[in-house]
Formats: sequence, structure tokens, C-alpha cells
Amino acid sequence: MLFCFYSEPPIPVARRGRGHTGVRPGQGLLAGGGVAERDYAAQASAGIEALQRWYRPRTGRWRTAGWWNAANALTAVIGYIQCTGDQRYLGVVEQTFVAAQRRHRDFIVSFYDDNGWWGLAFLDAYQATGVSSYLKEAERAFDFIARAGWNERGGGLWWNTSHPYIAGEPLAAGSLLGARLSVLTGQSGYRTEALKFLDWADASFTTERHLYKRTDSDPTPTPYIEGTFVEAWQVLCRVGVPGACARAAGLANASAERFSDRLNMGPQFDTIYLHWMLLYGVQAGEARWRTLAEEMATDAQARARDGQGLYLKAWDGSPITQHQAQPNMLQSDAATLELFAWLAVPPQALAARVSPARLASRAKATMKASTTKASNWVPAPWRSSAKAAS
Repeated sequence: MLFCFYSEPPIPVARRGRGHTGVRPGQGLLAGGGVAERDYAAQASAGIEALQRWYRPRTGRWRTAGWWNAANALTAVIGYIQCTGDQRYLGVVEQTFVAAQRRHRDFIVSFYDDNGWWGLAFLDAYQATGVSSYLKEAERAFDFIARAGWNERGGGLWWNTSHPYIAGEPLAAGSLLGARLSVLTGQSGYRTEALKFLDWADASFTTERHLYKRTDSDPTPTPYIEGTFVEAWQVLCRVGVPGACARAAGLANASAERFSDRLNMGPQFDTIYLHWMLLYGVQAGEARWRTLAEEMATDAQARARDGQGLYLKAWDGSPITQHQAQPNMLQSDAATLELFAWLAVPPQALAARVSPARLASRAKATMKASTTKASNWVPAPWRSSAKAAS
């Protein structure tokens, strides 16, 4: 969940002493809030150092972070690297890739949305480092979701391998992962599968305001599901898929109406929503999403930090136990750090880095690299046939 992932080089930074990273002078003020980028960069730098005190190289994960939240913590580290240009934590990405899969081989688990979040994290890692192994893990995650998670009888993606119900989280994460892979690799099979997920959801999984359900038995719209769907449609919009731009815009407007006074699910969830809506706002020219993110960041800075420098409270200062999380869990801290890292990047810099020309250039480079680097990864049957037919 990284919104600097489209950038080529990181933004220029100035380092002033051990552990401090700031944006070079002259980059202006953030739109809407009037807070200098360097303030967010400093907050992110201090926070990432606190986060890493909980990192365990032997396991490749962060103490107290669950499996899916470990993916979010990794994304926070990658986001910090990309958004600030501070390279000190690149080794964490490599160590997590090596060590964490000792717990779950190839990072595949029974919960399909977890595979989606890890796939998105490794896609970010690939775009931050160029290491092809990370791309292969992202592809592997999507292949598992598409092959094993799809309900062949009625459509939709199951919550887990026990097939208890159809869930919005794997649909959203899987749709976005497939859409991003289609753009990055140029393989049409990914777009076909992503559109299968999205078209089914539009036809059979919507609720009030044409937002998406949380599950097939719970019609409640959920911010982090909606935000991920918005970006999935927006990715397809950028490459000219008919109707995708209108659907992204309509879903964004409906989300703004539905969640204007209700964005308090918890940092580990609300950060996902804010991330994708921030990126959407840059592309659509809508300042309201940055304004909202800055308001949340201001609340977090004032109310969420504990005595150890970790952001372990809810952004409104209430106990995290009131927001679907256990106390002293790093999922809350990592989510808040991501928000600071994204806000450290000027909006105009982000807008310049999501152009179709840049995306096409990245796709061309990826396809060229994939033909020259050997791998033991085997593509899923659906993607091989789709590519051959295209």
C-alpha cells in the first residue's frame, strides 16, 4: 500500500545527523494544510526508528504484528524508503523476504486477503528495488487468489480456504493486485482476471450508494475495502478500460458521502483507505483527500503516540482496543507511519509520476528484465492460456 511506488528515483532528501531525514529546502508547502513536507518526513523518520526496535531479523517480522499486519509493516518500511529516499532500511525488505516465508512457504496462507496484502507489499518492494524475486512473489500471490479463491458456482472470492463466505477484502485486494500486475507486466491475463472480479462485484456485491458489501451476508460498506476498489478501477482507468474512470469517480464520491463522519475504524484499516484515496485525489485533481489525510495525521501526532514514541493509540486518542485491535500491537504504529511518509511527498511530484507514459516505460523495462532473468516460478494455467490467446 504504497503511494510512491510509481516513482523512478526517490525524491531528493537532505540528511541532518544520525537518523534524521528531511526534504530539501525549496519544495514548498503541502496543499491544504500548510505544514512543511519536512515535518512529515521527520515524523516518519523518528517513527520508523521506533518501529524497527520491534523487528526480529530471525523471523523477518515485527514483534506483536500478526501475519497480515506484518505485510502492512513491511509496506510502511518500503513507503518510508521510497517517499523519503532514506536507504538505511533496504536490508529489512530482503531479510523479511528470506526469513518470513519460513513460517508460510512462498507467503501463501489460507486467508485470501492476506495473500493479497502480501502480494501488494512485494509489488511495492519490486518497484522500490528492481529485484525480480519480489515481482514473482506478487505474481504467485495473485495466481493463488485467482485459482483457489474464486467461487466457481456463484462467483466472488472466498474469505479463506474453508469457504465460509464471500468477502470484500480479498475481492478488493485481488482486484488491485491484478490490475497493477497487468500494467506493470503487460500481460493481458491479469487484466482479464481483475475485470472478472470487478464486474462480478458490480453485478452481485453492491449495497447502498453502489458501494461494495463487506461480505455476502453483511452489506455494511467498509472504508478500506472501498478505497482499495477505487484504486483498482483507477489503475484500469489510466490504461483506457471503458467505464473504469466513471466507476472510480462514482465510487470515490459515494465513499466521501458515506464515510465523511465515520472514518474511525482504526489506523490499521483507515490507513489503507486514506492511502488509495490520496493517490486517487492526486490523479483526479481532488484536494479533499489530502485535506482529510492531513486532518487524520494531525490527530495522530497530537493524540496517538505513547511514551515510547510509538503510535499505539487510535488517532482520536482512544484505546486501540475500541478499534478491532489488541493493545501494544505494531499494526497501529506501522499504519500511522505510512500516513506520515505519504504526506512527506509534494502532490505535484506524485502527479508527475503516475502518467501513462511512465507506467508504459516501467512495463517495458519489466518485460525486458523478465526475459533475461531465470526463475523457478511457474505461471498459473489461466494466465498462460490468456497470454497465448491475446
